[in-house]
Amino acid sequence: MGGAVSAGENNEELVCNLVEAEYIKTPVVEQVFRAVDRGDYYLKDHRDSAYKDLAWKHGNIHLSAPCIYAEVLESLCLAPGLSFLNLGSGTGYLNTMAGLILGRSLLCLEKLQNWRKSRLGGSLWM
Repeated sequence: MGGAVSAGENNEELVCNLVEAEYIKTPVVEQVFRAVDRGDYYLKDHRDSAYKDLAWKHGNIHLSAPCIYAEVLESLCLAPGLSFLNLGSGTGYLNTMAGLILGRSLLCLEKLQNWRKSRLGGSLWM
């Protein structure tokens, strides 16, 4: 999976390609994909591949292909008030999108970002 859907240059193109390929089917999943820029979860020197529908690994940092995340979010049918536990959450990309769907507070997202920074360093955010 991955690779054939998007060779986008930015997050907008990535999302449009995932919608066109019908990986993203619902408005809520589309909204969170647009709100969370995948490039923010890449090391600065590797952002050129952030918007391609490919998995990426660099040392201990791993992101699955965007189409996989779209299928996961569509299949989970998340909604405000539900819970979500992602073991082995990596960079926090999927958790951030799930948190936005679930309607968690900004404090929860800040805690997630602080944890990620403590584990991976601040380099993913600039």
